[in-house]
Amino acid sequence: MANFSDKARAFLSWMPLKVMFVLVVLCLLLRENFPFSHFPMYSSFSRHSYYVYVADANNEPIPIEGITSIRTSALKKTYQGKLAEVREDLEAQGVEINGFHFMTPEQCRPAGEYTLRWLIENCKEHARPELYRHRPLNFHVVGLRYEDREIVEAPAHIATVE
Repeated sequence: MANFSDKARAFLSWMPLKVMFVLVVLCLLLRENFPFSHFPMYSSFSRHSYYVYVADANNEPIPIEGITSIRTSALKKTYQGKLAEVREDLEAQGVEINGFHFMTPEQCRPAGEYTLRWLIENCKEHARPELYRHRPLNFHVVGLRYEDREIVEAPAHIATVE
């Protein structure tokens, strides 16, 4: 009778995707030891999210990536980073904010203006004339929340930069 290691070796030699199987087992055993993870970030989802976009003078969305090669996800990260600073400043002044989604467009305006200036400064030189053709640039945030088994959108104009 074959021992356990012979059976395991026979199973692994038969099994397709051997490397993936080994990595899955390692991730489950090692848990949260970098660079391995048991991926807890997918265990629950927030009821609030948002997306951003840049619009022209007529508030028509501009294809930012096509013009500047900067992805909208980079705009969102830049905005969110500055928004965290703005929130800290407001809280230091005694303003209580329970979450980013509770901030007013006026409170978010400095982060939106910063993001638009960042976009202009960080796009490739040859893209600026095309971007300037759409001025003034408008920064919009569309809040998303899950409510009564529906996704509800809450659009807001945040900032304008010439």
